[in-house]
Amino acid sequence: MPDYQFTVSLKVTHPSFNYQSISQALSLEPSIAHNIGDPRYTRKGHSLGGYHKETLWSLDLCNGKKLDAGKILFEEFIEQWNTNLAKHKAFISEIRSSGGVVEYFVGWFSVDSINMSIALDPSLLKSTAELGLSIVLHAYLDEE
Repeated sequence: MPDYQFTVSLKVTHPSFNYQSISQALSLEPSIAHNIGDPRYTRKGHSLGGYHKETLWSLDLCNGKKLDAGKILFEEFIEQWNTNLAKHKAFISEIRSSGGVVEYFVGWFSVDSINMSIALDPSLLKSTAELGLSIVLHAYLDEE
């Protein structure tokens, strides 16, 4: 049985699009968003000074929870989202061709072990690549 948990966000960055147009095109509302030129703030609302240099649109696909690989495998979760996002392939391509990035931002958390493994089948990698999505994996060791 897999011994890890994970979180996934769909993350879009772009040098000129506004996040409202991304929301409209994807028919999804972001968890976090700002436009290029917006003032920078912490999540608690404190000013950081300066302005954002690019637009950010990010949706937590796990609703604020870590998902347990014993209940749903990471690769199954990504395949489901690839299927959901397939209808937006042309828009994702437009984002990428105009200087933007679209990615699955993944937090991967060990559970009771320093060793974690995951196998991404060629079909999953192909469907992700055909959509123009990157997978960015951040691994975190169990701190207990």
